[in-house]
Amino acid sequence: MRSFVKILLAIVPALLAAGTSTAQNIGNWSNGPEVKTHYGIVRGFSDKHQTWAWKGIPFASPPVGELRWKAPVDPVPWEGVRKARKYGSPANQTVPVIGAVGSEDCLYLNIWRPKSGETGLPVYFYIHGGGNSLGTSGVKDYDGALSSNHSNMIFVTANYRLGVMGWLRHPAITGSGSEADQSGNFGTLDLIQALKWVKENIAAFGGDPNQVTIAGESAGGINVLSLLISPTAKGLFHRAVSESGLTLLYKADESERATNQLLKNLLVVDGLAEGEPDAAKRLAGMTPAEINEYLRGKSPGELMKNFSTMDAGMAKWPNVLSDGYVIPKEGYQAIQSGRWANPVPLLIGVNKDEAALFRYMAKDPKPGTRGYEILTEYQSLLWRIGGLDSIATLITAHPDAPPVFAYRFDWGAKDEQGISVLPRNKGEVLGAHHYAEIPFFYGNGPSQLSVIVGRTFSAANRKGREKLTNLCMRFIGNFAHKGNPNGEGVPLWEPWKPLAGADKLIILDATRDNLRISSSNETIHLETLIHKAENELSGEERTDMLRIVRNKMVMGK
Repeated sequence: MRSFVKILLAIVPALLAAGTSTAQNIGNWSNGPEVKTHYGIVRGFSDKHQTWAWKGIPFASPPVGELRWKAPVDPVPWEGVRKARKYGSPANQTVPVIGAVGSEDCLYLNIWRPKSGETGLPVYFYIHGGGNSLGTSGVKDYDGALSSNHSNMIFVTANYRLGVMGWLRHPAITGSGSEADQSGNFGTLDLIQALKWVKENIAAFGGDPNQVTIAGESAGGINVLSLLISPTAKGLFHRAVSESGLTLLYKADESERATNQLLKNLLVVDGLAEGEPDAAKRLAGMTPAEINEYLRGKSPGELMKNFSTMDAGMAKWPNVLSDGYVIPKEGYQAIQSGRWANPVPLLIGVNKDEAALFRYMAKDPKPGTRGYEILTEYQSLLWRIGGLDSIATLITAHPDAPPVFAYRFDWGAKDEQGISVLPRNKGEVLGAHHYAEIPFFYGNGPSQLSVIVGRTFSAANRKGREKLTNLCMRFIGNFAHKGNPNGEGVPLWEPWKPLAGADKLIILDATRDNLRISSSNETIHLETLIHKAENELSGEERTDMLRIVRNKMVMGK
């Protein structure tokens, strides 16, 4: 009898736990809108291009209240069927002209897949750009329906915390808790959490969790490159695409200094200090508990309007921190040493006139002037160094490294005769600008930037750009399926070779009517650009460009 009681005492707690657990097994793909995930059933809808779509699926609990400035945690399971027809709210951000938008409750993802019973499809996980302070997955440019159908793959987009809500490290705020909580890299951790969700649930949608490509443009590319060296993202993806990214990281103490400056600004605005020196004294007298309570008591809008911005309204706030847990303290030197966490095939590139967009929006120097042309040229080359040549050189220095497929996107840039396919003077002032490749890689027509920069698509350039769009989408699809953009019916794309005179990148371009694809064996480094400025410029122009180059100023002046 006593033995029987002992057995009951051992098994009853387990039985009770099993009976009250909300964990669920995922379902099997059935080519329909209802899918069973680990957290509950979601019902999507029939979308365009013969796809199923699911929008606004939570991949984490809302990071509100005590979860603000904490690593993301799993979503709370739900009962019944959750409708997945609308995008989740954007993350908190301050949009130029409009002002503060978004919500702290923003951690949602979206999925598209072809209408078929096929399973084991590759997954393309796309990260939006916006300087890690602007943007959202819920815009037309990132709609995954056409890409999903065209490339027979699952297309995923996700929101993540931005700016001060996404990256903040300060001993009073993040000085306790887990290593992830202390890292300050909450936006990065949101993306990792979304990738973990994909790994655990995508098979229910017919996807292969062992064929995940991460991709992103601008800040999305910055995040992609940072995930290559993140130990916390190990095993969550198998290929990577960086469009106009940068190897840009901030040190953890930069975030602490920025947070202290924000605190001083807030103390002055709240009338608790008279000017910055007084605010510094008051801040020095506050306990960690008082600082924590004060900052957590502020709304996202109050926080965001009390630090400065850069070009295009992006927040001047440290993001993607080399904290030593999420991102190694040695940063990209981890690649040089051969110790980077995620060596996977990489497709990486830049646009020829990256900086033109930011100079055009700033109107400083005036578009069309010599100063505008020179600044655009040098800052675009700086972008190329930071977003392509530097990391391609680091990776391919290892004989056993996975391949790097590099590109330069030239559509819209002036050719050797000074002629552009863009209408009016757009080739002169915009060319192949930042973000210009998005409609070509994902096929969703004129981008949202048309509202700002005007029309670049025209009847005259339609034939050529449609051919280039089809080619770029085929390259992307091939890479998602096998980690190599090459395939039947496309031009040969040689991987980057670390040998003098060997092919380095493919140039993606088109005339008004036809493709214009070529290759280049050129490499650019900081010393190359310094030499160029010293030999081609003189006087004040030379002084200014050398200052900008040496300080690696891809934006601003």
